[in-house]
Amino acid sequence: MLGTPPPNFTKNKFHPDAELSYTLPGFYYYDPDVYAREVETIWFKSWIMAGYTHELAEPGSYITRDFLDQTILVVRGKDMKLRAFHNVCMHRGHELVKGKGKKLIFTCPYHAWSYDAEGKLKAAGNAENVKGFAFDEFGLSPVRVDTLLNMVFVNLDPKAKPVADVYPGLEAEVRQVLPGYDNLKFFRADPYRFKSNWKFVFDAMECYHCPSLHPQAMGRDAYYQQSFEVTDHGLWQTHIIRGNPAVINREIQGSIAYDLQPNPPIMDVWIWWIWPNIYLTCHMGNPNMKILFAMPDGLEWTWETVDNFLLEPFTAADISNVDNFRDNIQAQDVSAMESQQRGVRSRGYAQGRLIVDAERTWASEHGVHHFNKLVWEKINGPDSYGWEAPRDKRA
Repeated sequence: MLGTPPPNFTKNKFHPDAELSYTLPGFYYYDPDVYAREVETIWFKSWIMAGYTHELAEPGSYITRDFLDQTILVVRGKDMKLRAFHNVCMHRGHELVKGKGKKLIFTCPYHAWSYDAEGKLKAAGNAENVKGFAFDEFGLSPVRVDTLLNMVFVNLDPKAKPVADVYPGLEAEVRQVLPGYDNLKFFRADPYRFKSNWKFVFDAMECYHCPSLHPQAMGRDAYYQQSFEVTDHGLWQTHIIRGNPAVINREIQGSIAYDLQPNPPIMDVWIWWIWPNIYLTCHMGNPNMKILFAMPDGLEWTWETVDNFLLEPFTAADISNVDNFRDNIQAQDVSAMESQQRGVRSRGYAQGRLIVDAERTWASEHGVHHFNKLVWEKINGPDSYGWEAPRDKRA
């Protein structure tokens, strides 16, 4: 088992069988060796969202994505092909460009080496006077790029399978639930930075916490039923929280947290989790999508962006939907994650027990176990379960 367990941790009880499993060890949320392994085996070998196709609609459109200590450039070429590169000049390592914009020639601010949208070095001052200088030797370093559901993904692993092969069936299911998915327009980005390990964001793949943490959303008189249906698909999951028609349609008095009209087109909440770090969430109401993207900002900090997409024209009811998520649901989740980060460092805590029932009810944490198992095996390998401290260390 990777990492340095604290003195109070004497035996690992994380188990490949969800019904027998404890949580990940508490120190897995603050141990630097665990984090270093995550960087190499998860972040540098997974598809990471860089942006959206609407940002790269025209030749020369480009975006950059910073993640961990890497920065990536994605650009639409004259041939309309998307290409991605490490965002670094091949001369002396200066970052090539920042943010987003439109250009077909990228000129380094330091010594003015210039590259085209295919990554070819086009100009290097005084190179004609350098013995044996070869322009072909200094093209930008390529990075894998792919698209899914109008999102643009990059992957530092040159051997990575195409996105559609990694998440088979995801796009079809989303489009089945939202037939007008392509008509959704970007409305607003809500950014966050909070003191919590990134894994706590995705440990929330359960609704065992919903009645206590989100009482305005789930409860007897709330607009969600006590439901949480989880379907595993390997590296993605489908979560469905069924709406409460009696409350939504005002047949009984209930707590409506946003301006939800009776008989809306979407009556349930759909959440798609995408390994390792995305939630797609469609809330009840008019067609909508929230794309939650989270990344570690060091060992015990996380930055997160929720990009909100709605149908035009944006109505007051639709805006109240995204405001409710920002001001209520997300605020409650962030507070809980920061509390967990403080709590796992307690010398009184080592490892809890996942609540996984055989019926996989709404209160079951099998979705959490699925995510934790992927993390565990990426870090430690598939045959790495079990660990017990030597007896002399327990004295």
